[in-house]
Amino acid sequence: MNKPGNRFAYSVVASAVMTACMVPAVMAQEPDGAKEIEKIEVTATRRTGSLQEVPLNISAITADIMEDQNLEDLEDLARWVPGLTITNQGGRTDSPIIVRGLNTNSSGPSSDGGTVATYFGDVPLFLNMRLIDVNRVEVLIGPQGTLYGAGTLGGAIRYLPNEVEMDLTTGRVKGDVFSVAESDSMGGEASFVFNTPLIDDTLAIRAAVNYFNDPGYLDYNYVVRESGVSLPDPDWTDPTAVAENLKQVKDANGEKTLTGRVALRWTPNDWFDGTVSYFYQKREVEGRSITQYGALDPANGLNDVLGPYDSAYRYEEPREQEDDLLSLELKADLGFAELVSATGWSGSEDIGNRARLIC
Repeated sequence: MNKPGNRFAYSVVASAVMTACMVPAVMAQEPDGAKEIEKIEVTATRRTGSLQEVPLNISAITADIMEDQNLEDLEDLARWVPGLTITNQGGRTDSPIIVRGLNTNSSGPSSDGGTVATYFGDVPLFLNMRLIDVNRVEVLIGPQGTLYGAGTLGGAIRYLPNEVEMDLTTGRVKGDVFSVAESDSMGGEASFVFNTPLIDDTLAIRAAVNYFNDPGYLDYNYVVRESGVSLPDPDWTDPTAVAENLKQVKDANGEKTLTGRVALRWTPNDWFDGTVSYFYQKREVEGRSITQYGALDPANGLNDVLGPYDSAYRYEEPREQEDDLLSLELKADLGFAELVSATGWSGSEDIGNRARLIC
């Protein structure tokens, strides 16, 4: 269906994979020749176990599912997780996370997850990241205060990136070109992943980078030409007055996002494993994906000319947000138990304009 809710009207995909050293995978079989049922391992309980055996309400979205179903962000994942709702308001605002209808904050433009914590690996980080080089996403439904502390009354979401492979040199390049219904421009996405050992079986590095360009589809048809001078609410019955004071901005809710991660892993022996990684994401977004179509006072003349993909905001709303995370994860096998340490430092910088509706 060709509409913004299902944004990909058509897609052209180019993908190239280069592998210097590959290990063939063999599906285990039962004695009678039947294939063994695939088991998904999760670590949400701080212990490794199969999804079927963990005594918690967990949904695990694997990398295969994300690739097959073209799941690229948290809003896409919500379609696969029962009880999880994301109010998609475009890149201009952080979409509120609602679990089983539970959210301590409003679902308006200034709200956040409120009762749902998000983690990148084992480090808490509230961020709607692009799903690049991610092994799986684990969504825990219900109160998780015992394992994840305050702020998890509704649940917790964990992004588990792919680990650095110590004995493989692999690379992957992927690109998408797509159109968006109601948009005048084409969109696209490109990503690159590379992994290689540096010192035999003891030191390896993995890097991933992704660039996403969403052209937008919502028009700001009534933006003031000159702030403080132009009339935001001219005589709507006079086309000349409207044209003198207001202008149109096409596809004003677009987004450009650059995401990258680099990780260095060290395994000097069979009982110690350490990984230091740096994650970075920069989003340059435009207006909100909000329309006032059919929501204004019928007595207002603007309500008669506002279309389903038009916004009545009087100012453009550019926003630039940069997030980064430097983390160190250490694991030590003590024989009777495994000692895990996760330390992280995160930063966020956000600058932009926010408009008010005048009508």
